Amino acid sequence: MQVTVENVSELGRRMSVTVEDANIEQAVQERLKAILPTVKMAGFRPGKVPMKMVEQSHGPSARRDVIDSLVQSSMQEAFTQEGINPAGPPHIDSMKEEGSSLVYTMVYDVFPDVKEVKLDGIELEKVVAEVQDEDVDNMIETLRQQRVTWEPLKRAAKETDGVTIDFVGSIDGQEFDGGKGSDVLVVIGDGSMLPEFESQLVGHKTGDKANISVTFPDDYRAQALQGKKATFAITVKSVAKKKLPKLDKEFAQLCGVDGGMAALKKEVRANMTRELASALKNQNKRKVMSSLTENNDIALPESPVEREAEYLMEQAKNNLRNQGVNVDGIPFNVDNFKDTAKQRVSLSLLVGKIITDNNIQPDDARVKEVIDGIASSYEDPEDVVKFYMNDQQKLSEIQMMVVEDMVVDWIYDHVKVKVEEKASTFSEVMNSAAA
Repeated sequence: MQVTVENVSELGRRMSVTVEDANIEQAVQERLKAILPTVKMAGFRPGKVPMKMVEQSHGPSARRDVIDSLVQSSMQEAFTQEGINPAGPPHIDSMKEEGSSLVYTMVYDVFPDVKEVKLDGIELEKVVAEVQDEDVDNMIETLRQQRVTWEPLKRAAKETDGVTIDFVGSIDGQEFDGGKGSDVLVVIGDGSMLPEFESQLVGHKTGDKANISVTFPDDYRAQALQGKKATFAITVKSVAKKKLPKLDKEFAQLCGVDGGMAALKKEVRANMTRELASALKNQNKRKVMSSLTENNDIALPESPVEREAEYLMEQAKNNLRNQGVNVDGIPFNVDNFKDTAKQRVSLSLLVGKIITDNNIQPDDARVKEVIDGIASSYEDPEDVVKFYMNDQQKLSEIQMMVVEDMVVDWIYDHVKVKVEEKASTFSEVMNSAAA
């Protein structure tokens, strides 16, 4: 096989391949003989159709299959022979048969050769935070609020009470989509409904029927309702007040912890510490990687950027579907994901360069630490550890994660400007992670 490669642009290449002694005719005949027993044609029993008729009906498709197979195998051999890793699927530019040889040319893009990773000018800060006693107390209170019960009342509703209602909303006498509900619990003042709606529940008792008028804000999430005045016919099903559980041994057991409040606080602190460490690592990692791509401008081939943008778009669609959103009517455009795609492709090249140049290998101790951290949140940690250690794909994912963390550490160690620590709080870090 003869192969020649020429540059057609900075990242574009044209490869000419000559497959000598391709034996296309022989391969076509062998393929036709193979399918002969299965060919069905009027007037002939299966397997008895004359070869000439088989050639007439199936010859062109057999030839295409033979040539496609030959091109695919020779293409891979040519790339291997020349040590080329194309950035995307090649495009066949021309193809012809010359005697017993097949000659074709293809064009493709290659990834840029990253000569060095520039760290000059990068200024980094590392966010640090610790779980404080106040954070634990706040989390305990959150757990308490999640386990609230409601005590029925005979009096009229007031602020902080829970009012269970049926309602039907209308605009200019016409009901509108999303304006109806049954047995809906509205806690007055918590903001689950429009403040104007909630405030008008004050003073109503069980069994009351009333009309509530509200004006939807100009920036309301449902565009069709923005600025519209609506009337809600409500029926009060019940009025109740919050009853919070006492912070005692029973409450700890309610949260799945034996040993009383001391054990619960210890468990909560451990979970919060683990969540904070993960959030800090991810937050600092994002900042490091963003700085890395901003400081290294790389010319990129279009193919991998296009693939990555399409992947991000599908990921966005799936996220919305998981939230119950119908995405069929949403005008997604792959171009809107191109900037993020370029950053991700650039980052993969830069990180790959750092890994290769510095021979960064996954540290076994750190891999085990990550797996132990994942396993600690399960009922049987040892089984989870065994699962990860015995599943090569899962283990490889953890190893790659550790390698990326080691790359971040390497960048921290090699930036020219001193890395400054920035103190933060548990709530600030976790709110940032949620955003």
